[in-house]
Amino acid sequence: MADSRIAYGDGFITAALPERTQTLEPPPPLAPLKDTEEAIRNALYSPIAHDPISKLVNSKSRVTIAFDDPVIPQIPMKKPDFREVAITVLLDELEKAGVRKGNIRLICANALHRKFTNGELSTILGTKIPLAFGPNHLYCHDAEDRENLVLVGETERGFEVEVNRAVMESDQVFYVNITSLPFHGGWKSIVVGLSSYRSIRQHHRPFRGASGKSVMDAKRSSFQKLIWEMGAVIERELAGYGRRIFTIESVLNTAQPQEPIAVFAGNIPDVHEKTLDVLYKQQVVSLHKQTDVAIYGIPNQSYYANLSKINPVLVRNQSLSYAFGLYHNKPLVREGGIAIFVNPCLAEFHEMNHPSYIEFFNRVLPNTQDPYDIWDLYAEDFAHRPEYIHKYRYAYGFHGVHPLILWGQGAFPLRHLGGVFLAGAKDFDAARRVGFEPFGTVEEAITEAESTLGKDCSITYHSAPPAFITSIE
Repeated sequence: MADSRIAYGDGFITAALPERTQTLEPPPPLAPLKDTEEAIRNALYSPIAHDPISKLVNSKSRVTIAFDDPVIPQIPMKKPDFREVAITVLLDELEKAGVRKGNIRLICANALHRKFTNGELSTILGTKIPLAFGPNHLYCHDAEDRENLVLVGETERGFEVEVNRAVMESDQVFYVNITSLPFHGGWKSIVVGLSSYRSIRQHHRPFRGASGKSVMDAKRSSFQKLIWEMGAVIERELAGYGRRIFTIESVLNTAQPQEPIAVFAGNIPDVHEKTLDVLYKQQVVSLHKQTDVAIYGIPNQSYYANLSKINPVLVRNQSLSYAFGLYHNKPLVREGGIAIFVNPCLAEFHEMNHPSYIEFFNRVLPNTQDPYDIWDLYAEDFAHRPEYIHKYRYAYGFHGVHPLILWGQGAFPLRHLGGVFLAGAKDFDAARRVGFEPFGTVEEAITEAESTLGKDCSITYHSAPPAFITSIE
């Protein structure tokens, strides 16, 4: 046996893993940018497949700067945050181009995530930007504000594209992005981050025939294909007005805390291709074969618990969607294998930030855990319930349907895996309610996995954070 330090809730635990355990470590961090501000200015002055700012705006231009919300990255990056630096530079360049400050609006692209207070936004924007703009010029996107949403059209397959009115009516839109995983960036920033439930329900619902191509596999994922089809609808519509969105994308390394290693600016498709090339170089680990058992530490610092508190539904999502889903081509765990996740999984909820999660956990899950039935029976109810819409719009709550979206993302992993264990569980009932088989320790979970799959079953420990991606040919 060999002792390993595994992420566990708010800290780490030490577990004795069998000597045959293969331990996967993230690739070493690539060198950070020497001068992030200078790199951003250089990217703005020489944009990819796009005109520079000086040719895009003037003193009469109405400009929107949209940016990723504090959900990204999973663990806060090294200060200053890239969004603070990029928006500060961008505002300076817009001023040089003659754009009036009163004609600029900053929109946090939070989609169906909760809105964030100015104090919370200051964690990614710094203190100066929130103080410089009034609430009518710096605010969070509202996916339920019908007056400020516009239906742009449909894809050839009939998927509706609805986005914030500012996307279509601004003279120029800039988007500031952190691509911490291949799931982020590109057209997703716009057609998800600045969209509505009407649009998001089409690609965030569970699909019975899901092939198992991970959303982290951006060049193969059917989800990404649909997102880009929706982006093409916006692209065509804006082209009719002689406009194109100008994106500024960053890539982070695997240091802790993470640091920016690249920045690209210009036209969304051309920029994102370069972003992914660097990201894959930083994050992808190539392997020859799948494993029978994989162990994943699950920290409480998860995407939808940032500046808030984790709950059992988020533990499940962090396990099945993010930890298990960090792969290209094939899952790290073979079909019928066992995944062992490590987290206390306490039945605690942040009542303000996750109001519908509480009802979902207490009323829906005791009746059924089937993701397809749950979506069919409850999605429209949770999405349109007045109290949840109010809490989303005015009380910093995640959209009512959000826990159902996350629940559906676990459909393929549960179909693929032969066992989903939770080691270190402190509340066995809560763990079972969200679909785990609980164990008190990692060692007990491994013993059960060996009993099921054989004493010589292969075991892999996928260490994290930081996140990285396995690729099995």
